[in-house]
Amino acid sequence: MFLEAVEVRSHRSLSLSLSLIDITHTHTTDGGSHFSFGPFQGDSKIANALNDISCEFQLPVFPTASPYVVSVGGEMWKNGDSSKPITWTGFGGGSGGGFSWSFPMPSYQKDAVQNYLNAESSSLPPSSSFNASGRAYPDISAIGVDGTSQSCPIMAGIFSLVIDSRLNGGLGRLGFLGPRIWKTATSYPGEAFEDISEGNSGLSCGNGFASSSKSWDPNTGFGRPIWSGLLKHFASDDYI
Repeated sequence: MFLEAVEVRSHRSLSLSLSLIDITHTHTTDGGSHFSFGPFQGDSKIANALNDISCEFQLPVFPTASPYVVSVGGEMWKNGDSSKPITWTGFGGGSGGGFSWSFPMPSYQKDAVQNYLNAESSSLPPSSSFNASGRAYPDISAIGVDGTSQSCPIMAGIFSLVIDSRLNGGLGRLGFLGPRIWKTATSYPGEAFEDISEGNSGLSCGNGFASSSKSWDPNTGFGRPIWSGLLKHFASDDYI
């Protein structure tokens, strides 16, 4: 179990459970494009001051901004229609996403992230408020209820079934999923993950990131899972 914390080493008392997938950890993302502080012993003044700083610099949540976990964002259904996924929003914020200030961007992220930054250049937050060369998150998303804490165990369960299929087929474990998720999503768009192109993470600050129809974005990553595509690309090694 990790303690949720801001990368500048501030933390709050809420701990989030993690699901172990093979040797991969998944972690949920909440709070829109920044870490949100709650009142300290009922006094909101300190929290408000810290939230102003958090908004200005898009402070990510740890460990979901770490390159060593699979970061899971949240989706919801527009007007209750499951065929119309949008970025999860609620409690004045949304599905967490953005860029790490502490961890550099892995090489397997660079092309997809640059495509997003180029496509959304006119709607990005001020360049001083985020680290465009940091680890980009989330990687993928799943349905959220009252936040993204449900999204993470959903993905953990789904990949557990994928691993079970691999083992039954005589294949080895998946190991760290991050590079494979990004390679699959960019090489075979729309097969293993459904892109979510509506929503914005800036509801709580007003300077968040917009969803994009150009593959990855800092709201929902590459989108929600497609079971048949996951079996094709993760339960088999034919497309590596």
